Amino acid sequence: MKRSLVMSLIVAALALALALPLYAAAPKAPADGLTMKVPDGKKATKALVKFNHTKHVEAKCADCHHKKDAKGNEFARCDSKGCHDNFEAKQGKDSFYAAFHGTAPKSCLSCHKAKKEAKPNAPTACDKCHPKA
Repeated sequence: MKRSLVMSLIVAALALALALPLYAAAPKAPADGLTMKVPDGKKATKALVKFNHTKHVEAKCADCHHKKDAKGNEFARCDSKGCHDNFEAKQGKDSFYAAFHGTAPKSCLSCHKAKKEAKPNAPTACDKCHPKA
């Protein structure tokens, strides 16, 4: 009896030791109330969006973000060079506007529209994400 208990504890400790680095390596989401800003030198045409990660807890980081480097260590900001750094176009893979409002599955608006049936409160109207001050 004692031997099986000791072996069980050893197996549990090993499992924990192996799983701990995976948990510790997970990127930490920014705090709630993150204000999504326009890139430096650009002017917003609507009120800035406050984003809450806890409301999006069911989503994985990669559901919205592209990997920054080949190793997948960090997630890039949408306005990073080579990502969505075209600030003039309303459409296209490199469009900053389309990253949030486009039809691609990773865009905010596209995801909210797809989830509308399951989550009727998912905002899809402009003033729901961009409230007037």
